[in-house]
Amino acid sequence: MDGKRGGTVERATVGAEEALLVLGNATLIDGTGRPPIEDARVVLRGERIVAAGPAREIALPQAAHQFLDLESAFILPGLIDVHVHLTVEGGPSGTFENAEDDSLLTTLWQAQRTLQAGFTTVRDLGGRNYVEFTVRRAIDRGMFFGPRLVLAGKIVSMTSAGALYWPGMYREADGPDEVRKATREQLKAGVDVVKVMATGSAMTPGERPAPQYSVEEMRAAVEEAHKVGRPVAAHASGVEGIRNALDAGVDHIEHGSYLHEDPAAVGRMASQGVFLVPTCKAFATVVRRGSQAGIPEWMVAQNRLEYENNRNSLMAAAAAGVRIALGTDAGGPLNRHGENAEELSYLVDAGLSPMQAIVAATSVAAECVGLSGQIGTVEAGKRGDLVVVTRNPLDDINALAQRENIALVIKNGVPVARQGTLLAPRG
Repeated sequence: MDGKRGGTVERATVGAEEALLVLGNATLIDGTGRPPIEDARVVLRGERIVAAGPAREIALPQAAHQFLDLESAFILPGLIDVHVHLTVEGGPSGTFENAEDDSLLTTLWQAQRTLQAGFTTVRDLGGRNYVEFTVRRAIDRGMFFGPRLVLAGKIVSMTSAGALYWPGMYREADGPDEVRKATREQLKAGVDVVKVMATGSAMTPGERPAPQYSVEEMRAAVEEAHKVGRPVAAHASGVEGIRNALDAGVDHIEHGSYLHEDPAAVGRMASQGVFLVPTCKAFATVVRRGSQAGIPEWMVAQNRLEYENNRNSLMAAAAAGVRIALGTDAGGPLNRHGENAEELSYLVDAGLSPMQAIVAATSVAAECVGLSGQIGTVEAGKRGDLVVVTRNPLDDINALAQRENIALVIKNGVPVARQGTLLAPRG
């Protein structure tokens, strides 16, 4: 993949106002779900894609440009994980392992590991006293390379053991008026999405997937968020809590493990355009590795129930046409940042094709985080977020989870990682 000068081809010529970066000799999987394009070319000018498609249809100017020969590799949009917790380390306990003073560097390091794995955008659905906002500002200012961060701030929750288990992640609020105020606080902090707890969590001591917030409480959060164009994501595993969340008007159902128990709720999600973020990996990792790794047995038992139902719910949702977006819940027990692409194999195991799984991690995920006009597909006008892999993920979806296959990661038109190594920003 050595840089060299390129020539011109037959058809429409790309303008030459400034230097271009041209990626060629590759197969393009553009994130739309359309068939791959062999012998493709992607042209970047600054932060944007100016052309993408068959090389024979994209003529280049005579002016200087850099041509990157990808040696028959595969170009995809930068991957997107819509459910992570960057401040949590992914140890056996599933909670914070470092002192709060260390959270800033821990969060940055975990964000960078995620970027190296080809994820150029992540949505954090619960941080630690807003430290993730500081990390976002540093990334946006160009001080460090890191993924684009979509943030929820603190989780709006009823009085819960979760606030003890993850100090600094929850904003407890009981009753519609308190929920309304708590939601306004998150909006004041600058969140992109509001997260509420519709049910208990399989990772929290003493909790079950039973309902937590009432419809009225969640509706207060939805009203406040929607006033200013922010979506609401609901942690919702049990089916009654899922129904409550749908009644309240939430936009995204996180986990949705017992959704399959109510076909009518599945149909409502499809008709209302509510996204499902199944986070299969979060439950599977605890079940498959938990007992040997020191995870508490109560947590293994709860996650086993979630895991057994989660796959059935994903299958039912996909069959009904519910929009599935990739999320991992990275940061949970043994669910480490930088291993996000392992979720793709669970989507395929549940019946999605490799192409559908890639779409869940690209264009659908971009819709879920409200950035479909900017990222998620490799098309002219979109931001230059790309990942180049050496093996065909349509033949083996696990190719995206194997770090040695990630040849190049580009964010906003700038190479940020190569062969699994993070590059340094130019000062």
